[in-house]
Amino acid sequence: MSDQDNIIFLTVDSLRADYCGFMDSTDGYTPTMDQLAEEGLVFENAIAPGPATLDSMPVIFSGDYYPRPDPETSVLDSQELIEDHMRARDTIPERLSRRGYETAAFTTNPWTSRQFGFDDGFDHFEDFMDVDRSPGQISQLLERVGIDDKGGPAVDALELVSNWRQEDNMFQSWETFYDDIISWTKQAEEPYFLWIFLVDAHMPFLPADDFRSQSLLATYAANLWLYLGNEFLESIFRPSLITAYEDTVMYSDTFLSQLTDDLADDDPTYVIHGDHGEEFGEQGVYGHGAHLSEEMIHTPLVVGNGPSGQIDQPFSLADLPLLLERLADDDDVDDLPQPVAYTRNQNPMGAARGNSWKYVIDGNEETLYRITETNEAVEIRNSELQRLGRDVVTRWQDDESERREIARAAREVADERHV
Repeated sequence: MSDQDNIIFLTVDSLRADYCGFMDSTDGYTPTMDQLAEEGLVFENAIAPGPATLDSMPVIFSGDYYPRPDPETSVLDSQELIEDHMRARDTIPERLSRRGYETAAFTTNPWTSRQFGFDDGFDHFEDFMDVDRSPGQISQLLERVGIDDKGGPAVDALELVSNWRQEDNMFQSWETFYDDIISWTKQAEEPYFLWIFLVDAHMPFLPADDFRSQSLLATYAANLWLYLGNEFLESIFRPSLITAYEDTVMYSDTFLSQLTDDLADDDPTYVIHGDHGEEFGEQGVYGHGAHLSEEMIHTPLVVGNGPSGQIDQPFSLADLPLLLERLADDDDVDDLPQPVAYTRNQNPMGAARGNSWKYVIDGNEETLYRITETNEAVEIRNSELQRLGRDVVTRWQDDESERREIARAAREVADERHV
């Protein structure tokens, strides 16, 4: 038997850092993660490579950013760009395979399917993309009785509810494929590497019945308000939407509770993170992808049943391939965090995130922020730190040694000015 540890790599879609107990939330949504973090390794300033799955996950898997798509094209045109990037890179499963790991993946997010090249390096890969539950069945039913609605708002709403209830693709709860995960672990050769991508905390926020802390009507109404337009009655629907999100975070944590119980004999190391966050009106926007706000890019990252401690320096999730390699090799991980992390979105927006500051550039507009202890971004002025932040963003693809030198200089200026 190998002396290498089994590794569970758990990605929780849209999980914000400030909703996790080990990241100072006192609301109790993540008791299992908190327990793993208590004796594990917590990265207090883990930064997502981008504010959406298609921004973040290709970078997390490869350690490299792919070229931005033409801003004039549809976001769906990113598929070929991402697939080419993934097929050409040395990804996490390929790195672990070379170390003797049997590898498997279970993901229900289309952006991380085999269509985007995420299956490379996995011995077993399940993305559930072959599940066909006949979308558009409400429209088809109306057509059969002689009504042609042409996709009006009422039918759109019914279609959404129908898809949600059927748990099709992106709407699958973890319970629909949990037994498949356990079955694979029972037959896998050790050491094994298992990646699981949960979408339960991704909109729509639809927790299992036992985890709903409000009525089913309130949960569905809030999600429909989010999907069909949120410019009205915000004071009524926003609280219900946040409650639904909180319920899904707790439901996702319950997956981890069941998994740790069922795999106790395998004694795996757990690496748990969010791929990006979610906005609930904090910037006047709901959802994700539009901004590089703290709600979007500050994600949880904890290693359980492995090394212990706390790291407060910024850690880019782009370095997760290195972290997983170190864990597989039983090497030290303390030198992985850097003074500054880089992040960007599909639009020409980029940011440099220090320990307690952030520089954001959006077109010709530049903004410098101080990050408070309560994770708020407060606009400040510091011309030297702004210049260094700009250097980090514009020169991120340059030589790594130069990048680290700029990052160290930025940290020194921030420390001197008590930013």
